[in-house]
Amino acid sequence: MKNTIRASALALALLGAAQAATAVTTTTANLRRAPSMSGAVVAVVPQGRLLTVACQGSWCRTTYQGRGGYMARSLLRPVTRSAPLAGQGTRFFASCQAMRRAGVAPLRIGNVGYRVGLDQNRNGWACELGER
Repeated sequence: MKNTIRASALALALLGAAQAATAVTTTTANLRRAPSMSGAVVAVVPQGRLLTVACQGSWCRTTYQGRGGYMARSLLRPVTRSAPLAGQGTRFFASCQAMRRAGVAPLRIGNVGYRVGLDQNRNGWACELGER
């Protein structure tokens, strides 16, 4: 039980230190279960894919096609500057409908509230007309 609590506290501390940004894969890259070259590969991400990442050290946490994992930071090119994962100025929209209700759709990549999951055609604009 004590080890579980320590591991949870460590994970929360690391998450607090991480920052979220967007980045593009510079080559086809493996998404790994753990932040290590020996971590099991859970998905292969094609070159040029736009991702939302939370990086710390030489590894970035991200998701691709519903699978979460880690990717080496050296395989990513930053698109937007990092922003805190939580706190003042952070916005999250669960759907395009919520974004439209807030009066901010469509939203360009780099703006607070943009996320890849709402950019169906991956062109850098979330919740354009016709996107759900």
